[in-house]
Amino acid sequence: MSFLLPWGSLATTTRHVRSDRVAVAGGYAELASAFADVINVSRTGVLIRTAHQHQPGDERPLILEFGKTPIRVVCRVVRCDAITARRGTRPIYSLGMTFVDPSAEAQSLLDRVCRTPPTKRAPRRRFSISFARRCPACKSYAVVKEARRRYACSSCDHHFSGVRIGVVRFAR
Repeated sequence: MSFLLPWGSLATTTRHVRSDRVAVAGGYAELASAFADVINVSRTGVLIRTAHQHQPGDERPLILEFGKTPIRVVCRVVRCDAITARRGTRPIYSLGMTFVDPSAEAQSLLDRVCRTPPTKRAPRRRFSISFARRCPACKSYAVVKEARRRYACSSCDHHFSGVRIGVVRFAR
C-alpha cells in the first residue's frame, strides 16, 4: 500500500494481519523450567498465564502441550501484564509471546491445533491418586523429582505436578 504524504514524498506502509486465536482447553506450557497454562494460541504466537515475570524482548524456549505430541519452539516475549491477585497472594502474569522461526513440524502442529473448532467447555483435569510416585500419563514408577511439587517421568518424558497428603499422592 502506497500513498503520498502532504509534502509530496511517497511512503509505503506494511500492514500486519493478526492470526485467528484459538482458545485452548487444557493446554499447558513449560517456559524456562516453569509450568504455565495456555490461554489461547494462533499460528504466530501464544498467550500464557505464569507465576514468573519476564521482560518484553526476551527470547525463551517454550514447550507447548496440547495433546500427546509436545511442540518445541523459541518465543519472544511481546508483553507481560500482571493479573490482579488477591491480597497476600503471589501475582500472576499474562505473557503474550510470538514464535521465532518455528520448524516446519512445529508449524504443521500449530496449524492443526488452530484448525480445530473451539470446544464449548474446558475438560476438567483429573487427578491421579496412588500410594507411590507414579506418572499420571503412563502409570510408570520411573519418576524423577525436578523441583518442589514438580516431577518428570523417565519413560514417557511427561512433566507433571504432584503433592503428598499423608500416605496418598495426588498428581496431574
